[in-house]
Amino acid sequence: MEVITEYVDHRAELEERIRSLESEQTTLLTEIASLKEKLTTLELERHATSLSNEVEALRTEKAVLEEKVATYSSPISPTESYQV
Repeated sequence: MEVITEYVDHRAELEERIRSLESEQTTLLTEIASLKEKLTTLELERHATSLSNEVEALRTEKAVLEEKVATYSSPISPTESYQV
């Protein structure tokens, strides 16, 4: 009878351990999914910020070049005319 009681106790311990591990597994899988989503969002935010900075630099460069082109495109005043 004592042997049967030991098996029953051991079985109960194993079942409790399995329930505990399954619960932890579910929690960990949920947390991992959440962390992956957060990481993806953070990477996208970093990429968006980087692109935004690059676009702003390109806009500035374009504006500077347009100003230079405008100065070369304006007509030469008589005082600036070339003399031969």
